[in-house]
Amino acid sequence: MKRAPILLLLAVLAVAAWYFMKPKPAATPALGTRVALTPLPDLAAQFSGEKAYEHIKAICAFGPRPPASEGYAKTLAYLEAEFAKAGWTTERQNFERVPRFLGESTNRPAVKFTNLLARHDKADWKQSVPVVISGHVDSKLMEGVPFVAANDGGSSTGIIVELARVLATDPKAAANVELVLFDGEEALLGNITESDGLYGSKYYAREISLRQTWPSLGIVLDLVGDKEYPARYNPDFPRNLSTALEAAAKDSSLALRPYDGLITDDHVPLQGTGLQMLHLIGDFGSMPYWHKPGDTLEVIDAEALEQTGRTVLRFLARVK
Repeated sequence: MKRAPILLLLAVLAVAAWYFMKPKPAATPALGTRVALTPLPDLAAQFSGEKAYEHIKAICAFGPRPPASEGYAKTLAYLEAEFAKAGWTTERQNFERVPRFLGESTNRPAVKFTNLLARHDKADWKQSVPVVISGHVDSKLMEGVPFVAANDGGSSTGIIVELARVLATDPKAAANVELVLFDGEEALLGNITESDGLYGSKYYAREISLRQTWPSLGIVLDLVGDKEYPARYNPDFPRNLSTALEAAAKDSSLALRPYDGLITDDHVPLQGTGLQMLHLIGDFGSMPYWHKPGDTLEVIDAEALEQTGRTVLRFLARVK
């Protein structure tokens, strides 16, 4: 009769030992945990400005691409096919918004928008990766004008598709990057205001805030295809990162300095989530063709595309 308690004690000890020694499941990160950023391999030498140019040429051949247009639909299909060739998985973010003037109450119909997201190989869209590289793909709506926006939307898109090809040569590096092409950067009623424009980046910013984990660094490219108008970056970019950026630009023969004042672009909604954002943009205020029919392939220079693409890759190889 005295053995029963001993056997019971041994059984309890055995169960306790099993419980504490069994493999533990991976801990679920706290909501909003930022994915750690580490330097990527330097893949800059593989970036081809000529290849980026060919993508812009293909996109411009589809004609104007304002939101919900035939040109935009053809561009999306082209981009999805190009990403797939390089082993990237794409995801469309579809949503609707009603454009309105600031403070206006309107019965204007809703406009359909589509962002395009890409991750290398398999993608878990509930989780983030360390880096987001983005730009807008839409062209400004200009009634009766064949506005193809080769630089304003086209240049950043061509660079991002070429970045996808280069990153895919190192799948481990590619797994650290999410590529995003925004719809609706351009205002539909005039200039960008709180109630018109930046539709895609605002939607994306809200959606990534709902993910289990968040990125640590974001990059927005815009109007970076014309070597006659030097690239600039946002003056509020953290100093430790801007030092690495300027070194990367110097090694890529890209003339780069902070711009004066503030610019409202797709980086702003993402900054609102607390994400560190690099905004790399050409000196559009000096471009005589900005938001005019002259923004065609003739203003695009493969060398400028290559300098920008290689700067991005060299920066990601230096950033800590």
